[in-house]
Amino acid sequence: MRKLLLFCLIIGVYSCKKEGTSWNVDLEAPLVHDTLSLKNWVNDSSLTETNGEIQVNLTRTLLDIGFSELIKIPDTSVVQLFSPIITLSNIPPGTTFVNAVEEHTFDLDDIQLKSIRVKDGRVKVKVFNPLGTKVLFKVQMPGVTQNGVMFEQNYSVDAGSVASPTVKEELLDLTNYQIDLRGLSGLEYNILQTKLTLTTDPNGAPVSISSAYDFKFEASLTDIKVDYAKGYFGSKVFSDVADFNIDFMGKITEGTLDLPQTALQITVENGIKVPIRGQLHYLKNTNELGNTVSLTSPEIGPSFYISPAVGSWSSLQSNAQQLSFNSSNSNLESFLENLGASNQASYEVQLNPWGNISAGNDEAFPNSRIKVKASAQLPLKLGFNGLTLRDTFDINFKQNDNKTHVESGLIYLDVSNAFPFSCDPVLYLMTEDGQILHTLIGSSQISSCEMAAIDPLDGLKKQPSHIEFLLEKDVLADLGVMKKIIVEARFDSPNTSTGLSEPKQVQAKAFLSFKLRMKLNTKVVL
Repeated sequence: MRKLLLFCLIIGVYSCKKEGTSWNVDLEAPLVHDTLSLKNWVNDSSLTETNGEIQVNLTRTLLDIGFSELIKIPDTSVVQLFSPIITLSNIPPGTTFVNAVEEHTFDLDDIQLKSIRVKDGRVKVKVFNPLGTKVLFKVQMPGVTQNGVMFEQNYSVDAGSVASPTVKEELLDLTNYQIDLRGLSGLEYNILQTKLTLTTDPNGAPVSISSAYDFKFEASLTDIKVDYAKGYFGSKVFSDVADFNIDFMGKITEGTLDLPQTALQITVENGIKVPIRGQLHYLKNTNELGNTVSLTSPEIGPSFYISPAVGSWSSLQSNAQQLSFNSSNSNLESFLENLGASNQASYEVQLNPWGNISAGNDEAFPNSRIKVKASAQLPLKLGFNGLTLRDTFDINFKQNDNKTHVESGLIYLDVSNAFPFSCDPVLYLMTEDGQILHTLIGSSQISSCEMAAIDPLDGLKKQPSHIEFLLEKDVLADLGVMKKIIVEARFDSPNTSTGLSEPKQVQAKAFLSFKLRMKLNTKVVL
């Protein structure tokens, strides 16, 4: 639209050596032809239609956490080392001289895991042979199984030396491995076991091994992500102040909005087999005038408790707590009618508020989530009383009175309105620094569809309107310094009998179609 407007206003420059000739010509050009329906105003998934009327279901997810936030397995390197205390002389070929299990602890703070299943992850295995003959390494991880088979890797490592041991390494996939973390006793937690078995070359010569020889195995676990865990998940607190903006509200500068039959719910959903404590500290919003309104209710402030989820894997069922706010138990209507563009919600969720009461039997599954949601349901029945919307756009006009230029003009708007709201449109023309130079008042209102009769073809009320904005010479004289334009619309929903504002039910197929055109009186100079 801007390019077309500039094209209409910036007429080509003509010059010649003889005396100039000029004449006036009227030019007319379309600027915009469009239709606004409910789909232009809100997300389709937020709307449902019942008996030809629109219901609005606005839902925002404030918190959604799963395994990646609950349980993080740190990148971990474990080392199993064998160095004989005494010299072992003339060991026959094929002799197993090491067969040892060691335990290694994961550092998981207050989380105590008995078992996990790896969704994705890798382990880098490295073995070191300092002996002057080949050694067979069997690397096992007791408790690490896939389909009941223990993790095991076998390596034949060529001869090395104490100063320069031969190293063999391999990167292995741990996806879908189950890991039992209860240790050798079966009563511990966060314990990873490794077992190293060393055998001399069956086809080699007898060898001697002294304390100078270090036979080593390293396992480096990286990027371990889990999709099942059992144990005690600690008492971690998840707290946040969620900020969310409603951009549409940010364009409102004055007026009131009436929202009848409104309800707001804050729902905390527990999909993990742990008890949790929830608390909503506050909800507040701030409008464009800087006015802040906090939601007040007995539901805000006290802690509430949610039982663990029940079932397992495919049968898992969440438990939830819902805080419901309406006009009878809160100041919800004044909260929403503050028209706050900037919104804040402060909350916290705590796991296991009473400690390890499950004896280490907390469980989480692939579909386990903890969620905090805010939702509101209301009929699309809105009452506007001087509700004023503003938006600002950049412009760039050029005008040269000595060459072809515009001397006067008219912007006119033709509208077909199927919404039950009337509107007074105003344009403000400004400099780069925001100084308002000119105010253009529309010649009439955009009339509410309540003024029209029902069209039998589509069952809608549609009211036509014609509005004009005059571009006089004083406006055109300042075109070169005008850099911004404010479009302002003041909405009302009047009762056709009393003229007083009242809530109006919006038609399910409501639309506003408009044609914006410009007519210019242009002086052509040659």
